[in-house]
Amino acid sequence: MSVRGDGQALLIGNSRWHWAQYNGERWSVEHTDPAPERIGDALNVWAAVGPVPAVLERLDDRRIRTRDVPLDHAPPWLGVDRALGSWQAWRRSQHLEHDCSQGLTVVDAGTVLSITVLDADGCFRGGQLIPGYRLQLRAMAEGTAALPSTLAWPDQNDPFPQNTVAAMQQGVVRGLVAAIQQAQRCAGGVLWLCGGDAQLLAPQLSHASDPVHVSSDLQLEGLMELSGGLSSNPDR
Repeated sequence: MSVRGDGQALLIGNSRWHWAQYNGERWSVEHTDPAPERIGDALNVWAAVGPVPAVLERLDDRRIRTRDVPLDHAPPWLGVDRALGSWQAWRRSQHLEHDCSQGLTVVDAGTVLSITVLDADGCFRGGQLIPGYRLQLRAMAEGTAALPSTLAWPDQNDPFPQNTVAAMQQGVVRGLVAAIQQAQRCAGGVLWLCGGDAQLLAPQLSHASDPVHVSSDLQLEGLMELSGGLSSNPDR
C-alpha cells in the first residue's frame, strides 16, 4: 500500500484520534477528539486501539493490525500502537546508529502509559502498563470525596506543593517518571518517549545520564512508514 497525491493516515487511540495529512509534498499532523465525520476516501491507512466507528467497516482493507507490523516476536495481543511505536523506534535507532547492544525501552505516554522493551535484536521482550497522567488524576477525583477534578498540566516545579491540585499533579508526574526510570535501569538500552504527554514528562527525564529521544508522534510515523507515505528521511 502506498500514498500517491493527497492522502490521510489515522491512528485511533483510547481517547484521542491522531491524523496525518499528506498534500503531495509533506505531512502535517493533527490530534482531535473522535471525528468519524472526517473519514472519507482520502484515508489511505488506519489503525485503532480505541472504539472503531461503523464508517470504517468499508475501509477494512486499509487497516493495519499488529500482525502487519514487522516487529519480531510481537504477540498477537500486543496493541497495534505499541507495535508501531516500538518498530519505528528501532528503525530510527538503526538509522541514527544508536548503540542498541542493550536494546530499546519505548515509553508511550498516552491514556495508559506503556513501557515496551526490545532486546538487542529488536525483538519484543515485554513491558509494563501504568495508568497515564489524566487517568490517574481522574481516578483520584472519582475515588475520593475531597479531591477535586483536574486534568491540567502542572504549572510549577515545586516537588512538595501546598495546593491540593498541584500536589495531585506533582505526585502523578513524579510517580510516572520514577516508573520510567526504574524500568530503564532494569532493561537498559536506548530510551524513546512518545505519546500525548511526552512533552510533559521529558523535562523530568532529561536530567538522567542517558539521553531520552522524544518523538511525540512515533506511532503515527510508523503507520505512515508502513503505508509508504513517509519521505526517505526517517529523521523528520
